[in-house]
Amino acid sequence: MLAISLKFPAKRFHAIPWGRQVNEGAVEWPPSPWRLLRSLVAVWRHKFPDVDEAEVRSLLDRLTPAPRFHLPPASQGHTRHYMPLVNGDRTKIFDTFIALDPEAAVIAVWPDVELDEAQRTLLGRLLVAMSYFGRAESWVDATLLDEVSQSADVGALELGEEASGDRELVRTLVPVTAEEHAEWYGVTRDRHHRRRLEELRAVAIEKGKPTDQLKLSSKDERTIDESLPATLFDALHADTSALRSAGWNQPPGTRWVNYARPRNAFAPQSNARRHTRSRDDLPTVARFAVCGPVRPLLTEAVFVGERVRKVLMGCSKFVRDDQNASPVFSGKDADGSPTNQGHRHAHYLCEAAGGDGRITHITIFASNGFNGDDELAFAQLAKCGIQRMDGYDLQLVLLGVGRPEDFSGTTDDDEKAGRTRLFGPATQWTSRTPFVLSRHITKKGTPSLETIQADPKLYKALVDAVKFELGNRPQFADISELVDIKPILDPKQAGVMLGGHFTSGLKFRLERHKGESAQAASNGFGFRLTFPKAVSGPIAIGHASHFGLGQFVAEK
Repeated sequence: MLAISLKFPAKRFHAIPWGRQVNEGAVEWPPSPWRLLRSLVAVWRHKFPDVDEAEVRSLLDRLTPAPRFHLPPASQGHTRHYMPLVNGDRTKIFDTFIALDPEAAVIAVWPDVELDEAQRTLLGRLLVAMSYFGRAESWVDATLLDEVSQSADVGALELGEEASGDRELVRTLVPVTAEEHAEWYGVTRDRHHRRRLEELRAVAIEKGKPTDQLKLSSKDERTIDESLPATLFDALHADTSALRSAGWNQPPGTRWVNYARPRNAFAPQSNARRHTRSRDDLPTVARFAVCGPVRPLLTEAVFVGERVRKVLMGCSKFVRDDQNASPVFSGKDADGSPTNQGHRHAHYLCEAAGGDGRITHITIFASNGFNGDDELAFAQLAKCGIQRMDGYDLQLVLLGVGRPEDFSGTTDDDEKAGRTRLFGPATQWTSRTPFVLSRHITKKGTPSLETIQADPKLYKALVDAVKFELGNRPQFADISELVDIKPILDPKQAGVMLGGHFTSGLKFRLERHKGESAQAASNGFGFRLTFPKAVSGPIAIGHASHFGLGQFVAEK
C-alpha cells in the first residue's frame, strides 16, 4: 500500500478542473491524480536537478493507477477581485476555492502499489519539498504515510458503473500508463501524418500537379513530432497554456475517470456538531453569492425568489430521509397545509450590491432556524444552481450559514467586505423593494400616490397597514405602534437607485408566478421607518415578502 497526505496550512485549496473557466465557480474535489504527478515533476525539475531522470520516470510509472481518497470536511468559498489586462483595462474575477481545516488531511491511497526503498525515499523527498499544490496560493504540507487510520471511501468507478444514492459522480483526470500512452502516440502520430498528406494532396490537385509521389517533408514530420509528447513523462511536462492554445480538449496522457464523492462533501458543518445545537443556537441565515453570464435585475426579485424556493425544496427532498421538503423552506406541513407559525419560515431575499442594479446575492432567512438537513440542502443548492430560468443560468456560491449578526453591516466598508444592510442594526430603515398591500385600504380600487397624499384618511390607512404588518413579525410586535412611518409619495422619490439610475417602483415585478398569497394592490409603495431604538433585520413585509418584496435596508 502507498498513501500520501496533503494538508493546506492556508486553509484553502485552489484548483480549477480542466476545461472549466475561473468564473464558473467550479472546484476540483478530490484533487486530480494527474495534477499530483505534474506537481511531483515540477518539484523535481526545480529543486532536485541532481536526481537521475530514470529514477523519476520509474517512480511516476508506479503512480498511474487511480488512487482512492479520504476527503475531510470542507466547504466552498470565493473571492471577487479585478485583474489587470495588457491594455490597461480590468476584468472581474470570480475565484472559487475549497475551504478546510489546516489540520485536516486529504489522503490519496494506492492499495495495490508497493514502492521499493529507493522509490519511497525519492517520493518522500519530493513531497516534503512541495510548497504548493494547485495554484501558488494553495500552500501544502505533503508527506508520505506509513499507515492510514481514516477510511479512503472515495474511489474510482468502473466504466458504466453508477454511484449509490448518497454519492455523486465527479469527473477526474487520471494519468494513463506508459504502455497506454505509447499506443495512443502511435495511433495519433499516424493520424496527423495522414491529415497533413491530405492537405498537401488538396493543394497539389488545386495546382494541377501529380499526387502519387507525395510524401511529408522532414520539416512536416518534425513539426508533428514536436506537437505530440512521445512518452507519458513528456506529457507530464506539457505547459497548460500551450495545450489550450493548441486546441487540446484533454491533456495528452490522461483519461477521464468517474469518482463517487459524498453528496454532502461541502456540507457547512459536520452532522455531529449540528445535532447537538439547541433551538436558540440554530443558524437563521444562509447567504449566497450569485454569478452567471447575465444576472437578473433587482426588479425581478420576486421571480428569482420564487424560483430559488422551488429548487431549494427539491434539494431538501433529496437530502431528507422522508423525501419531503423541509417545512422551514416550504412554509407547509407534510400534509400540504400551511404551518401554524406565522412568518417564521424562510424568506428569499435578493440583493443588488454590484453597482449595476443586477442581483449579486440571495439571502435566505428564517427566524425558526435551520437544522442539519437544511444545511445539507443549502450545499446541494450551491452545487446545482438555478438553471434555465427564463434565459438565466445562475451559479450560487454558499458564503456562509449563521446568524444575522454574522452578516450585518451599515457602512460602505461593511458592504465592500461582503456584509449586507439587510440586517442593520439601525433605527432608520428605507424601502429597497416595493411594499405591496396585502389588504385593501379603500373600496375604490388601488389609490394613486397623489390620491393618498391628498387624503388624510387614506394616508393613515396606508401607515396603519404597515403597522399591522410589523405587528405580525415577532421581533417587532412590541414596538410596532412606536415606529414613525413616512410613506414616500413623491413619484420622483418612490423608487430605488439601480445601476446609477433612478428606477421607479412601477418597474418591479409585483406578482408571483404561482401562489395564493393575498394581494390588495397593483402597485407598490416605499417608506422610511424610524424605530425608537436600533433594531436588527431583516425587515420584509406585505404581499410576497417571503419572495423579496417589501424589503427594507438600514440607512448608512
